[in-house]
Amino acid sequence: MKLQFAALIFVAVGSIGYAQASKTWTGFVTDTHCGTHCQRTSAMNPDRACVRRCVKQGSKYGLWSGNHVYTLEPQSKASNFAAENVSVTGSLTNDTIHIDSIARIADERHK
Repeated sequence: MKLQFAALIFVAVGSIGYAQASKTWTGFVTDTHCGTHCQRTSAMNPDRACVRRCVKQGSKYGLWSGNHVYTLEPQSKASNFAAENVSVTGSLTNDTIHIDSIARIADERHK
């Protein structure tokens, strides 16, 4: 019994310091209210005014990657990228990406 308890404590304490590995996602910064159904421009990316309006009304910035929208935290790091195509590096907890870095992806059509 004491050995099982000690093993349980060891596992619990060991998992506290465990940091999830960083991963990189690409996609558009949208909002969690509209998500993939946000008003779109002719280039099929989210409309900046729509994203900002929804966030102002209480929605959160999110990353539209594939067919999924992840919440981005901290919001202050995402706020400068509304409707932009970005690369986000960070860790995922549930459906929230905790941003380590975020950067615009250059539009290849204008090079």
